[in-house]
Amino acid sequence: MSVENIRVMHINTARSWRGGERQVFQLAEELAGRGITQLVAGKRNSELGKRCQAAGIPFAGFGMHGEWDLLSARRMLQTARRWNINILHAHTARAHSLALYVAARRPEARLLVSRRVDFPARPNWLSRRKYMSPLVTRYIAISENVRRILIADGISESKIDIAYSGIDLAPFERFPVNSQQDDVARALRKQYGLESEVLIGGNVAALVPHKDQHTLLRALGHLRNDMSGRVCILILGEGRLRAELLELARSLDLLDSRMVIFAGFHANIYDYYRLFDFFIMSSKEEGLGTSVLDAMAAGLPVVATAGGGIPEMIDTEKGGLLVPVGDDYALGTAIRRIATDSRFRKSAAEYNRKRVRDFSKAATAEATLRIYNEVLPD
Repeated sequence: MSVENIRVMHINTARSWRGGERQVFQLAEELAGRGITQLVAGKRNSELGKRCQAAGIPFAGFGMHGEWDLLSARRMLQTARRWNINILHAHTARAHSLALYVAARRPEARLLVSRRVDFPARPNWLSRRKYMSPLVTRYIAISENVRRILIADGISESKIDIAYSGIDLAPFERFPVNSQQDDVARALRKQYGLESEVLIGGNVAALVPHKDQHTLLRALGHLRNDMSGRVCILILGEGRLRAELLELARSLDLLDSRMVIFAGFHANIYDYYRLFDFFIMSSKEEGLGTSVLDAMAAGLPVVATAGGGIPEMIDTEKGGLLVPVGDDYALGTAIRRIATDSRFRKSAAEYNRKRVRDFSKAATAEATLRIYNEVLPD
């Protein structure tokens, strides 16, 4: 089908800006560049809406008060009719519910549901009915791991495609190779009081249970006696576990020893990737993990748990090291190796810069556009 005949409504219900919202925004940007007519339907006053409007991407705001907000669903249906939408693309679980209402009343539109998380659907009758609905034409998994979980939930393999999450590689192409010669990195070192000889590891993740910074902190606790003053981990993110994690770090003497710094959320995240010498991800679950892709694009070796889709990005012993989920001893050992083996850090960085090209936002858009073409009638 020609691009002129594809008319997409992206549906996202989040108010905040996290990895999923970045994926929606980047997909809309890429599809706009390919001439696709599209509209992003999102929560009123959301960060996604603000960014879409700033970029000239059509955005319609709705209340979206829960996944069964009939008033918002009715208004979305009216908008879909006005725009003559033939692809409804739901990007969150709540968006999936709202989109079912629209799809049931607009049979000419195909409903696609992106699945970004690597945990099963809720085991209740209503959830099962939602995920098994014949109104859903196709599920789009962001990794092979997510695809396996959808199959385990009972969804037919024939209804599942994969479009890997992707990132914008352009900002990383301008990064200096040596952070010691980078004015931005030097300024951040000074801001945090870190000497040039201290290796800095980065963890960019919300402070929530599935990111499992508890395991990361316990791993650092094993290293405190011999690595204090040599390694510092910056944790960039906020969340409901902040106080609990701070207390654990304090009990392990990681704060006074400067083994870890809770740096909070920062919008200028690319500056921090210029600062890091290596990257750490300790997640129990991860649909894919675009912060890991950012680290790879920045030319960083990665130490990570083998949670969710992370092994689909990181080739262990080539681009970094993978350890079992929740194993703080193994994670500590991997951090020590990365910190003490400069040759491995260099080779892993070079490998990741090449490997990440398979996960560009352009590749995501091409895979998604192929699926759009497959589900629409000729």
